[in-house]
Amino acid sequence: MSNTPMICSPTGQASPGGQTGFTLLELIITMAIAAILLTIAVPSFQTTIANNRLATQTNSLVTDINIARSEAVKRGTGVVLCSSADPNAATPACLGAGNAWTGGWIVFVDANTNGAFNPPGDTLIKVSQAIGGTATILTAGTLNTFTYNGDGTSAAATFAICDDRGHTFGRQVQIRPTGRPRLIGNPLPAAVDCAPV
Repeated sequence: MSNTPMICSPTGQASPGGQTGFTLLELIITMAIAAILLTIAVPSFQTTIANNRLATQTNSLVTDINIARSEAVKRGTGVVLCSSADPNAATPACLGAGNAWTGGWIVFVDANTNGAFNPPGDTLIKVSQAIGGTATILTAGTLNTFTYNGDGTSAAATFAICDDRGHTFGRQVQIRPTGRPRLIGNPLPAAVDCAPV
C-alpha cells in the first residue's frame, strides 16, 4: 500500500500521476478579468486617496483653530494663529503678506498684542508643518494672521482647502465672529478662488 495521497480531478476520479492545475487558457482569462477590474478600480481609488488627503489637511487646520480658541479662553488673553514660511525655525515668524497657509502655521500667545511672535514674552503653543502634495490652504483676501480674543471670539474668516482638482473638490472652513469654525464640504461656491494672492 502506497503512502501517496490520491488527488481527485473535478470529475471525482483519481488523476493518474497526481497532477492538477490551471490550463493556460484559464490563466489568461483570469488575468484579463483582473486587468479589467484594476482598470476600473484604480482611478476611483486615486480619487478616494486625494479626498482623504484633503479631509486630513482640513481636520488638521480645524484642530489648530480649536486649540487657539480654547487656549485663548483658558488663558484669558489673545492667541494668534498665523501662516509661517518656516514654522520649524528657532524663532518662527508670521508671513508679512499674502493669503497662502500651505507652508505651515504657528499658534502662540500674543502677550504684547502686536500679532507677531516675539519671544520671550510670547509663548509658542503649536507648530504645524507644511502640507504635502498638491493641496493649498488659502484665506479670503490677504489674511495671514488670525487672533482669538480672551473670550473665544474673533473676526470672521474663511479658509479654502483645495488641490489640483480645483474648487469642485475643495473644502471651506468658515469662522464666525463667535469663534466657532464651520466646515463646508465640496463643491465650494464658484466664487472661491483656489489660487494664492
